Amino acid sequence: MLVLYFACVIIPIIITDIYVLSALYRAEQSSREHRLENEANAIHYTFFNSVDEAARFGNTVYTSMYVYRFMHREFASEMEYYDAYNEFFSNPLVNQVNKQSGIEYKFYIDNDTITSGDQIQQIDKAEGLDWYEYMINSGRPKGLFFGGKKIFDGSVQRKMYYFQRLNYFDNSSKDIFLIEFDYTKLAQKIQNLNCESKAYICDDRRVLMTNSTYSNVNKRYTSANVLSDASFRVPMQVYGLELYIVVEDGGNIPIHLIYKKWYILGPLLLINILFPMYMMVQIMRVIYANKLREQEMVVAQKNAELLALHSQINPHFLFNALESIRMHSLLKQERETAEMVEKLAKLQRQYTEWQDDIISIEKELEFVGAYLELQKYRFGDRLSFDIDVSDECRKYKIPKLTLVTFVENACIHGIESKTSPGWIFVRAYREGENMLLEIEDTGNGMLGLEAIELAAKMRGASIDMLKTKGRVGIINACLRLKMMTENNVEFEVDSEQGAGTLIQMKMPTKYML
Repeated sequence: MLVLYFACVIIPIIITDIYVLSALYRAEQSSREHRLENEANAIHYTFFNSVDEAARFGNTVYTSMYVYRFMHREFASEMEYYDAYNEFFSNPLVNQVNKQSGIEYKFYIDNDTITSGDQIQQIDKAEGLDWYEYMINSGRPKGLFFGGKKIFDGSVQRKMYYFQRLNYFDNSSKDIFLIEFDYTKLAQKIQNLNCESKAYICDDRRVLMTNSTYSNVNKRYTSANVLSDASFRVPMQVYGLELYIVVEDGGNIPIHLIYKKWYILGPLLLINILFPMYMMVQIMRVIYANKLREQEMVVAQKNAELLALHSQINPHFLFNALESIRMHSLLKQERETAEMVEKLAKLQRQYTEWQDDIISIEKELEFVGAYLELQKYRFGDRLSFDIDVSDECRKYKIPKLTLVTFVENACIHGIESKTSPGWIFVRAYREGENMLLEIEDTGNGMLGLEAIELAAKMRGASIDMLKTKGRVGIINACLRLKMMTENNVEFEVDSEQGAGTLIQMKMPTKYML
């Protein structure tokens, strides 16, 4: 009976499974390769077009007699140069370059009668710069270069250049036209493609740009060794550089098949389980009834043990571990470390212990204070803050993590990218029958259009908006405030680029008791 069972049940099921799973695997593999190729092509198109657009401007300047004459004109005085400089930058050709978003440019000129300024420099100013050394050593008259530039705090900022030697009319000319790309904007274009997989633009040594976590302009380039597991690679030649677009396959194909082909695999799994089980039960009922009962008891015992183990898992072990670290730091007189561990434990407890979604402002301020102290530990003198909340406002209630979401936004978008010291102010006060919450920072601020768009998103916060990228935390906080106040909350955003941002929320107090 066992031989018959294997011959008539198990072996046919195995053969059927192999055939079906192989067909599904091949179809998924083909679909994935097609998707990876499409994503690589989209990245190639976006990156190359951005570079090519700048290169076309470089070629226009390269072949311009007007530019050549200005660069090689001998000026009798600084005043004569100043007048010619103004006339040069009012020319339609130069203005056309000025209007291009995401690029800046400079001329490096071999002319002793000019005065080095913002966009026109003596050629000796280029000596020692990484792009210039690359151009000289490579012997290329034009090309693309990824480099870095030290800023005032000693860190290195990523830079991307296109250089063009201006020797169209005079082959011996040393003049250079340099275009500097806005690395952040170009990286954002790649990220905005919303590729399903992680994708990278790299050379033989470094990851130059990506849609994941390696495109921070203020960090050094990451080694290409992190791409050892990548599955799809497309070569790309861009103005003298041998680059590669590398797209990761995004995970294990069998796992994806479970999610995508459940309507096929589900019935197949049921057949694999139920039919052999049914036949086995019939056989075992006749031959191995006692053995089956013993096995059922063993399985039940194992399940009970597993449930017991699961019940022992307690997230509070994290708090106990943090408390042990804090006490150890106190014993070693490392009080600053102990304070930071204590604040981190308080933040973590807020995230894990979510019994109530609505809490008092006073309770929320404990979380805000702990968060700001941690950020001050990070930024040092670059960050100062002030919390000014009237006593009568402290008893009012708001959705949990509301204030800290806006404070976090002020730190990340206002203070983090600002090199000079900045302040964050948290205020709450009553005005008639309303309470006003204000979060203000003296960070980088926003353009007028960006502030208007942010205010519109806050006022129109909805569940659907949470499915999109960008300021999801802010949208979530605004949506919960709207729900708590029955849509009777007003949002205002006042921002000035370079000066800071003020976010104000006005709510009737009757909803906050």
